[in-house]
Amino acid sequence: MLEQLKDKLAFKKRNRRSWERNTEFWLHSPLRHFVDTEEFLRRQLPDLFEDVKTPNPVVVDMGTGSGWALSLLRDLGIHCHFIGLDFNPLFIDHLTSEFSDDKDAEFLQFDLEETLPENLKGVADVVFNFFNFFEIANIESAFKNASLMLKPGGKLVMMTIDSYYLMFALVESLEELKELMTVYQDRKIEGRVPFFFQKIDLGDKESEEYEYASVLYSFADYFKQSQINEMTLCDYEEIVKTAKFIPKVYQYFVFENMKL
Repeated sequence: MLEQLKDKLAFKKRNRRSWERNTEFWLHSPLRHFVDTEEFLRRQLPDLFEDVKTPNPVVVDMGTGSGWALSLLRDLGIHCHFIGLDFNPLFIDHLTSEFSDDKDAEFLQFDLEETLPENLKGVADVVFNFFNFFEIANIESAFKNASLMLKPGGKLVMMTIDSYYLMFALVESLEELKELMTVYQDRKIEGRVPFFFQKIDLGDKESEEYEYASVLYSFADYFKQSQINEMTLCDYEEIVKTAKFIPKVYQYFVFENMKL
């Protein structure tokens, strides 16, 4: 059930071990979050990049994983220099080989909670964080890094899953849901962000082998970080996919960097 985010180092180690196990599956299987949101992103991203005046904009993808964001951009004909970041060296090795012919793409192993290297500061017209922030124990550091990577006026494009719908994966009855919501309320009142490790959603069932972290950050948590880092929320949408085996509502945020 829900755990308290007390030992962030232990949490990070467990999440790293999970992704070592998940890598091959993640690289070679249809991913529900992409299936559910692809049509929306195909509509949204061209207009987003239409507003970017740089001839060859720089995109930094935080937690690039299988590289599906890059594949989507190339398929849409959006020209950019793409920098994919991930803490998992197995993803980085795979992507470096997979996209070796793409001279406008590079992949760097980097822990998003660590101090940002100088060569990544102020380089990005657009930063993607697709389904990554809710796996991070230190949201303050990761959000700050997103802000630091952006040029003035640059945009952080973020996708996540509404935290209440993340919790639906943990229950099988209304009674269990009520108990879970009571625990969630108590944790939030205490000022503690709860988390759990959930099985990967296969669309019509859950995987028995693979899991990943779900830290239950809310809209308010992300909005607070945007204010701390002098970013303004300029777009928000929801993609409702509540008729599937595990109901989900996806959230799409665009924050603009207001620092000069």
